[in-house]
This record gives sequence, structure tokens and C-alpha cells, in this order.
Amino acid sequence: MLKHLAWLLLLLPVSILRSQERTLPADFRQHNLSQFNASLLNPTFALDWNRPNAMSIWTRWQWQTVDGDPTTIFTNYTQLINSNAAAGVGFLQHNTGTFLNTGLNLNYVHAFPLENNIRIVVGANMFGFREKLADDRFIPNPDIELPELETTNDFILTFSPAVRLQVNQFNLGLSIENAIDVNFSESASGRGDGGTAVVGTISNDFPVSLFNGLGQSFVRPLLYLKSVPDGDTQFGINGLLSTSSFWVQGGYNSFYGISGGVGVTFANQFSIGGLIEKGTDNTLRDEKSTFELILSYHGAASDNRKKVVDFDWENDDELARLRMQEEEVRKQELENQKQEAENKRQEEENRKQEEENRKLKDEERRQLEEENRLAAELKRKEQERTAVEAKKKQDSIAAAALDTARLLAEQRRKDSIAKVQNEKVELQGNEKYEEVTSADGLEPGFYLIANVFGTKKYHDAFMTKLTKDGLNPKSFFRALNKYRYVYLGRYNTMNEARRARDSKLDGKYPDKTWIFRVRAK
Repeated sequence: MLKHLAWLLLLLPVSILRSQERTLPADFRQHNLSQFNASLLNPTFALDWNRPNAMSIWTRWQWQTVDGDPTTIFTNYTQLINSNAAAGVGFLQHNTGTFLNTGLNLNYVHAFPLENNIRIVVGANMFGFREKLADDRFIPNPDIELPELETTNDFILTFSPAVRLQVNQFNLGLSIENAIDVNFSESASGRGDGGTAVVGTISNDFPVSLFNGLGQSFVRPLLYLKSVPDGDTQFGINGLLSTSSFWVQGGYNSFYGISGGVGVTFANQFSIGGLIEKGTDNTLRDEKSTFELILSYHGAASDNRKKVVDFDWENDDELARLRMQEEEVRKQELENQKQEAENKRQEEENRKQEEENRKLKDEERRQLEEENRLAAELKRKEQERTAVEAKKKQDSIAAAALDTARLLAEQRRKDSIAKVQNEKVELQGNEKYEEVTSADGLEPGFYLIANVFGTKKYHDAFMTKLTKDGLNPKSFFRALNKYRYVYLGRYNTMNEARRARDSKLDGKYPDKTWIFRVRAK
């Protein structure tokens, strides 16, 4: 059964991409986590948002129905060490659309209290996972030449730090996903398609009173901004109403759309909830809805009063001792106030005498400062005049040099185009070569073609492979035949293109290539 489930997990992302041709960002898509497993959004949230001590499971089905295989699963246990520290361990399975990552997560967070209910919270997530292709069982069309995709089975370790400023119930957070990324595989071919993402959050908890028996309830608005590797920056807003018996949430993400969810808690320890998300822009309206499911088992909420000065308010002897200390402090404060009154009287007499002396010194100082100011003003104006003249001279020289450089660059470009347009090519035996007058605005030249694709998915996979191999591939799309051409370089002469082809790009690309010429734009 597990073997069949694994094959389904591999097949499902490819099937979805073929049907809708919509590429997912490589992030964990954790933007809706606001109460359970929130340490995946920001590692410092494990201290007070994960409801320690708690075992929670979060799963997300991306653009699918609930009976399909989950795109992401995250199981996490968070243990509260004390009022200022927490740790967690978890399991993660995540499908990026290209790779399937499966592994473990370690989390640690520590708070540093300051004055006036301010504290700095720092934390980190460490992920160790095995990365492999999401699906390698597709059957290519024999009439289309496709590259062989290398099977990846890399073990990757990532480190994601975070920091949060907390003032009462206000929070300002910053986390960096995949700040450090190490590949321990023998091939050391890279870290997959994750990249580094930066997430900024701002939130505030507002206590509310609803009904008797609902315990401490609050409303939590959350704004966030997230930079996604190789994708548009995401921004969004979440709203959470949380009570001891249920919660309601809603939100909007600039890429994934609007969302809404509800959940209930039984016996103060078991929680279950669900969420549905629907794309709103034109590119996602035809996609199926996204579903999320949360399951959690957690201990009863602790009394936050016990965290103040590390004191047990239920201990009567300790309470009496503190009251006596407070009384002694009040008596000492009264004595200090009397002494301060006497000191102020004496200070007032001294102040009047000092005031008379200060007036005399101030008058002398003002006269000296005025003389110095006039001298400095004359010097400044002279320096400004000299600087303006020097700047005009430098600007004139720089402008002339820039015009000359532009003319030379334009002439070199025209010479290069003329050279490409006028060169006569004599084909060698069995040499694959194609020549066109123009090609959708391409710069004239000789292009070393590695492959041609009619399907964007295969094109993207080939580009990813070449990039992992250390090459810098580029491509263009010809509207005439609806094909994408992947090329490894552009050259001004046929001889240069032949040398690159015959040398296998200096040994960097061992497969066959051919030459595509564009005579003019």
C-alpha cells in the first residue's frame, strides 16, 4: 500500500502541471499558518503561536480535491522549555512541482526580555531532507528529441534563522528561508529549486470578550511580505479569531488568492480544522480550489501570570513575603522624597547664582560665535564657488567621453550586424544548419542550438538540467512554428560557431548541437 501511495505522490504533480501548465513557486506555501505549526512561517512563532506543548499535523492539497495526494505534509511537536525558550522536531514532505523533498525539521527559539514588556525573540529551523524528481516515469514522444533527465537523490541540509521584536502584543518579525544550504550528495549537483526567501511579518493580538466559557479569546491581524526565488514577491493579509473552543480565519495572498477556514477544539486538548483557498486573478480562476487540514493534540493553556518574575501566585507564603517587601520599598520611597525636596531647595538657590553667571558668559560667547560665523560663511561661499566650477569642468569632460563611448559601441554593433549579414556560408558534409532572414526580433548572428521543444514543461526541465550542469542556457520562441529553441551561445561568424560546436563548448556539453543563423532583425 505504501509503495502505491509513493508512486501516486510522484505522479500527481506531473499530471496537474500537464493539465493546467501552471508553475508553483518553490516555497512551502505556509502563508495560512497562524495558530498551529506557525513555526514553518517564522521559527520564533514556536514559542507562543504553536500552542506548546503540542503535536500538530498540517497538510495542503494544492489545486486538487481532498481525496488526492497531498502536495505538502508537516508534522511537528513543540515543547515549551520555560517561559523564554521552546524546541520542536517535525517531519516534512513537500512537492515543489519539480522535486519531492522528504525529511526532518528541528526548531529552537529563545526570547530575551527587556524593559517595559519588550523582548527580542530569535529562533531557527533546520531541515534535512532527501530530494528527488517528483516524477521520472513519463513516456516521451519518439518524434521529439528530448534530453535524458538525470535522476536526483540528493541529501540537503538547510538553515533558516529568524528574529522577532515583541512589544506587549505587537510583533514585528523577519525570517530567512534557506539562508544556509548544503548538499551532501556525491554529485553535489545543487540544492534543488528552493533558493532563499525572505519573509517579513507584522501582527498584533487584540483581546476580545465573546461568551462565557470561551476562555481568553483574541483577534490577530497579520500582514506579510515574502520574496520568492525566481518568482514575483508575494504579499498578503490574514485574520484570526481564536477562542478555547473554536477559531475562524480568513486571508488573501497576491499569488494564491483568497482563503477561509474554521476549526474546533474538544476537551481543551484536541483540535481539528480545515481551510479552502481559491485563486482570484485571471491565471488561476480555472484552477481547482486548494484545501488545508489541521489536526492537533496539545496540553491545557498555562496561566501567563506565573511567567511574571518567575513567581507562583498560588503560594500564599511567597505572596506574603512579597507584600512585606513592597511595604519596605514604599517607606524607603517616602524618605527619599523628603531628601529630594531638601536637595531641590538647595539646588534652586545654587541655580539662581549660576543663572547670573551664565548670562554674562552667554553674552561673551554670542559675540565670539557671531564673529566666527561670519568668517566661516565667507570661507564656505568661496569653497562652494570653487567646487561648482570644478564640477562643471568634470561634467563636461564626462559627457564628451560618454558620447564618444556610445558612438563607438553603436558602430561596433553595426559592424557586427553587417558582418553577420554579409558572410557567405558554405556547408560542410553532414552539417546541420538552418538560416532565416529574421526571427521574432532576434539579434543577427549564429546561434548554437542544443534542443528544440514544442512543450514548455520539457523545455523548463531541460533548462534546469543545463543550469545544474554549470551552463548558462538561453532560449527563444518562434511564433512561426510554435517551437522553443534552447541555445548555448551566439557568435558573430560561422567559424566561431563551428569551433564552439566542434569543441563541445570546450568540453562542457558532450551532446549534439547545430547552428541556426539569423541574418537580420
